[in-house]
Amino acid sequence: MKLNFVEKALVNNPFRAFAQRHFETPRLMALGGPCPGATALEIGGGQGEGARLIKQRFGAGQVLSLDLDFEMVSRARRRLGTESDIQCVQGDCTALPLADHSVDALFDFGVVHHVPQWQDAVRELNRVARPGATLYAMEVYRSLICHPLWKRVLEHPQENRFDQREFIAAWEALGWTLLGEKHLSSGLGWLAMKKGQPEAALQS
Repeated sequence: MKLNFVEKALVNNPFRAFAQRHFETPRLMALGGPCPGATALEIGGGQGEGARLIKQRFGAGQVLSLDLDFEMVSRARRRLGTESDIQCVQGDCTALPLADHSVDALFDFGVVHHVPQWQDAVRELNRVARPGATLYAMEVYRSLICHPLWKRVLEHPQENRFDQREFIAAWEALGWTLLGEKHLSSGLGWLAMKKGQPEAALQS
């Protein structure tokens, strides 16, 4: 679902870019390491800061930054200018415009919790990820989303929410392995996971 005006104001400001650069990215890097030369997908790309960090800090070769809101896509395109290795497109993370097994790295800077049927997003991200791909995720969880204060201010789905253990389990059920995780609280955490190799490849 699209952000309401309060959350748009929160993500489209220098403080959000500062947090991504100096707080979120170092934690994800420590958990999952760099992805040099990777074809990377960022969902919920917003104003484009995440895509720039994926290229500069993680070393991705190509970055596809996808957002449901075309206004955000347009903003990212203006901010990123002529960076040819970053493509900003409108799209839904439950119906990605990508071929199977076409992405080496997945980036989720707090986006999956906006999806009403979040399990559909996990399955679709798994579909486009190559064996050996890395997931880098910062997510917001049930205890924060459903808190009486925050649900008055921010517009999030309230049903079918998840915590970090449930989020990890959804990926593990699809053959992903946890590389590492951190928590700021029960409502916010970081994790990195690796997609397993196909059984035939392991036996060869």
